[in-house]
Amino acid sequence: MMTTILMTLALLAGTPEVDNTPRATTTVIFVNCAEENNGVLTATGRDQASLLVRFLENEDIKAIYAPYRSCLVATVQPLARSKGQEVAYFYDASATDEAGMRHILSVMMAKNEGKTIVVCAPGTSIEKMAGMLGIKKKSMKPNTGLFGEVLIVNVLYKGEAVAQKLNMNFQKKCNIWLRECEICIPAIHAFS
Repeated sequence: MMTTILMTLALLAGTPEVDNTPRATTTVIFVNCAEENNGVLTATGRDQASLLVRFLENEDIKAIYAPYRSCLVATVQPLARSKGQEVAYFYDASATDEAGMRHILSVMMAKNEGKTIVVCAPGTSIEKMAGMLGIKKKSMKPNTGLFGEVLIVNVLYKGEAVAQKLNMNFQKKCNIWLRECEICIPAIHAFS
């Protein structure tokens, strides 16, 4: 009798509906650490952090994350200031606790669904986190002082992910800009 009542109630309640609502694409921009020496950004590293601000100036960044490591925070701090934000810290568990890191990433993704976020981390951590988001073996160059390679991951509404690696060649752009300034400054003095 009790079984019949429970089955009747289950039938009346119906089956739970599956949420097939398309979700917006979430974009994660992974950034490697700028050039550093013993955990502190070098002069070049500070310039690279400033160039990152220029590179992402037209992007609507909703959150900026970094493990609490001075060189990683210093890499994205100027970007956070330019966007009126604070750097949000996370524990980089990618090397020690895969389940923990998956949870951290899922919280980041849920909190920022349909938005663009920046995650600054070591290259090995970026590779592992990108894999956790569904990207197959994309590797960042280790920090060789050539800052400017970013991995952009778009996590689609069905949980699928696509990635694009960009090499922005910041060093080359910076050197070209400096050469242009060297040409402009003497010309300005000639007219003063």
